[in-house]
Amino acid sequence: MRSLLAWTTVGGLLVASPSAVAASGSYKGRTDQNRAVSFRVAGGQVRDFQAGVLTFCMAGGDSSFETDAVANVPPIRLGPGGRFSWTAPDETDGIIEMTVTGRVRGGRATGTVILRRPHSSFEDGTTVFGQCSAKRRWTGTAR
Repeated sequence: MRSLLAWTTVGGLLVASPSAVAASGSYKGRTDQNRAVSFRVAGGQVRDFQAGVLTFCMAGGDSSFETDAVANVPPIRLGPGGRFSWTAPDETDGIIEMTVTGRVRGGRATGTVILRRPHSSFEDGTTVFGQCSAKRRWTGTAR
């Protein structure tokens, strides 16, 4: 793990770049459901973000919990104070939503993942449709 010491002059003031507050390297942690979270910080970006998520699903009168994952997230640029945010492009007219937000400061990271997706079940000879969803907090540390 190493901190990037990048500085920029803005309006005559010397300020640290976003990557200066975030230690580069691999991060591992857990969601508030004790599911794994991992990602890398490199080149001022969060890369390879993944998080396990237990979603609550409802369809008709049926409800269940299912294990899902937030994965295939493209690199996310670190902003001021080491903050980052990404929402999957809405190519499904709002049927599927996936959002990752967080902050990396030094060797610690915190954030939230949101996942919503369709769900279906078969009841009494009929397929019924519903939704699975989760909004979970996560924490991680540089390894």
